[in-house]
Amino acid sequence: MTKEPKLPPKADLVDELREDLENLVEGELAVEDLTANKVAFLRAWLKDDLHRAADYLRGLGGELRTLEERGGNWLLDAADPTETAWPNLMRCIKDGQPWALAGEYVGADEELQCLGCGYRVLPPQHTQITPCHRCGYGCFRQIKGGLEY
Repeated sequence: MTKEPKLPPKADLVDELREDLENLVEGELAVEDLTANKVAFLRAWLKDDLHRAADYLRGLGGELRTLEERGGNWLLDAADPTETAWPNLMRCIKDGQPWALAGEYVGADEELQCLGCGYRVLPPQHTQITPCHRCGYGCFRQIKGGLEY
């Protein structure tokens, strides 16, 4: 004769099963919370990383534009030094600002700003404009009213 294993009473078995099921649900919820926390952390990290990458690319774009302009100016200087004044002069004309070239004469209270380097000077009235003393450009923006600091 074989002996049957002794099972706990039916009420104990249901309670035990309910307790195991509750432990399993609690464990599942803990994993879910942990996953949600990790996802939130990862999302915040990626958002910050994306923001930094965008700032870096914006700065890099500005540097590339600066290098492109410098390279273009070097090539224009090598080809024909008068060509570098042309884009600056065209910008001055498009903006509607008064401009002057070396060789012209200065009016009364007329300040000149070099379009190449930004150097500002107030030459004597009725004198001939000479190229910039700092960079040698011969193209200037005229500023009425003289030097103002």
